[in-house]
Amino acid sequence: WLMTEFLLGEIGRRPRSDAAAAGREGYALCCGLALGLVNLSKGSSESEGSGGGAGLSDLRIDERLHRYVVGGPEDPETRSKRDASDRAAAGLGAGGASGLSSDQEQCSCIFEGENINTDVSAPGATLCLGLMYLQSGNKSVAARLALPDTHFLLDYVRPDLLMLRVIARSLILWDDVRPTSEWIDDQIPGMVKRAFGRMIAKAENMAGFAGLANFANMRMNPSPHTKSSVDTSSAAGRQHADGGSDEENTNTSRKSTSFVANANHIEKQADDDDTDVDRQAIRQAHVHVIAGACFGMGLRYAGSGNEDAAAAITERLEHLIRLRDESDAVSVALKPERPILEMCLNSVAVSLAMVMAGTGDVGTFKLLRAIRWRCDGNIRYGTHMAIGSAIGLLFLGGGTCTLGTEPEDIAALLLAFFPRFPINTTDNQYHLQALRHCYVLAVKRRLLEAIDIDTKEKVFVPLEVTLDGKSGAPMKLTAPCLLLNKGNYSHLRVMSERYYPASLDLQVSTKSDSNLTLFVKKKSGHLSYVQDPHAHRSLLVQTGGSGGGSAVELIQAFTEDKKLLAYAKYLCDDGKKRQRKKRAVSLQDQSGLHLSFEEFCTEILHECLTKEKTEAIRLYIALRHAIRSAENGAWSVESMWDIRLVRSYYEGIQQARTSPATSPTSPTSPTSPT
Repeated sequence: WLMTEFLLGEIGRRPRSDAAAAGREGYALCCGLALGLVNLSKGSSESEGSGGGAGLSDLRIDERLHRYVVGGPEDPETRSKRDASDRAAAGLGAGGASGLSSDQEQCSCIFEGENINTDVSAPGATLCLGLMYLQSGNKSVAARLALPDTHFLLDYVRPDLLMLRVIARSLILWDDVRPTSEWIDDQIPGMVKRAFGRMIAKAENMAGFAGLANFANMRMNPSPHTKSSVDTSSAAGRQHADGGSDEENTNTSRKSTSFVANANHIEKQADDDDTDVDRQAIRQAHVHVIAGACFGMGLRYAGSGNEDAAAAITERLEHLIRLRDESDAVSVALKPERPILEMCLNSVAVSLAMVMAGTGDVGTFKLLRAIRWRCDGNIRYGTHMAIGSAIGLLFLGGGTCTLGTEPEDIAALLLAFFPRFPINTTDNQYHLQALRHCYVLAVKRRLLEAIDIDTKEKVFVPLEVTLDGKSGAPMKLTAPCLLLNKGNYSHLRVMSERYYPASLDLQVSTKSDSNLTLFVKKKSGHLSYVQDPHAHRSLLVQTGGSGGGSAVELIQAFTEDKKLLAYAKYLCDDGKKRQRKKRAVSLQDQSGLHLSFEEFCTEILHECLTKEKTEAIRLYIALRHAIRSAENGAWSVESMWDIRLVRSYYEGIQQARTSPATSPTSPTSPTSPT
């Protein structure tokens, strides 16, 4: 309570001396941001209240902050408390004890009168309301920050304060922010939108006739009679100068007069709404509102990689780039002052980088590189800082980190990327540059890696990620990847024929701020996606275990077992003795006894590798040797019992498949040599 009361009073604090008059804007902004952080997201979503939760209603936080935003006379109670605090700080007692004189207490360079200086207090108070009611959806508080809807009210609000109001409204109406260009247009007041549209139409029309000079010299409310006489006399003069007859000149003059009168009538109808309109104020308000809407969208979709939001912001960024770089009639007519345009362009660039943080998107990187300006005296330090920060966000943590969207993360991003950039390295008048480092508080490590447990190397693995509470199709990713802020992740599964199935519960794993590691095991007979991107070299696509090469060449990419490599080298077919011919083996002759020993060893090697039963190679060779011995009449008791055991085993399996399962205690067992 004490901290809230202190910060609330410091936002509108007046300077007590000449030394305290410097840096008031930055001090008031820091007090407003600090008050918003102390009461972060404590505002109610239903109606206006204390804004800081229980126990703070007597401070009237919302009312006092609103007064700091719109201005007006200072509250008497607040003023009395401030005066008492100033006297105590100056060393004066309650009864006016000895200390500093009243002349020494006053500031001689600033006299603000009885009203609140909104140029100092409005930025901090506006953002404070946004942080206090962050994600609350309180429409009543958002209505307090509504933008002016008339040209008269627009003259009483500084253009950059319009941008802060749009940002604060985006923080309050968090769920109403949409990743579309239409939502950005909806933030522009109707009268600004209409006036800006008329300016575009007039600039295009004037550029096609008299050029930009006439548009620049055109008065706010031109008199059609004066303009008609001037245009008529000039037209008649041009006809006489061409040497025409008096009758022809008279007819031409009448036609010209009629044409100009009609044009003036149309122009007068269009200018009826432009009476007493400050076109420069319209230009400034338009770019500031667009920059604020893009910044609010950037905070809403920070670290999400949302393509719709990125496209909407990119569209506005390209528009501002054209205004800055192009010198055609329309661009010059719609272009505000260069410092304002650069500040808004930098804010939009940072907004785009917040959305695509950590993705390293190539298109965004190209656009940010195109924004960079030459290094000369006309380019401010803040421009280089903003564009450099945007590129850094795009490759945040080398692609291993992104930005969070928790209330604490949003507040940290607002502190770090406050859309008012310094002129030089020592400029702290409107924003403390030390707060630019607060972005690290919003950085989240979200890298997901897959490691092969056999080789201990990082591998590419297709994954399927399911979002909690969403019935749509699961997301398809490929590890290593960055888990962006797409929602609450439920679980993850490996979706690859080359690796064994595996899953990971992301609801538990993503709670900690650390990278995730998924251990996978590759199936035998397959290569990694780096070695075989299109699965053209796996054993499953080989014909009979050979492709014209030796068995060693076939398996050396799939295993490093020295015994298997020696087996393939000395016992298998090397592929150089003869060209293989395709064989049509009948169902009765699938034992492989028709093959040579080298061919038999190659076939069983291929089969055992694909089925991951390399230990069965020795059994295959022993059975083949026993059958060959029986054919030659060289019977042995051990071989006969081995063959009988294998036969009984497979007969038992066949019987289990064709009849109901028997009890485990049944005397008839698949392995019984009976």
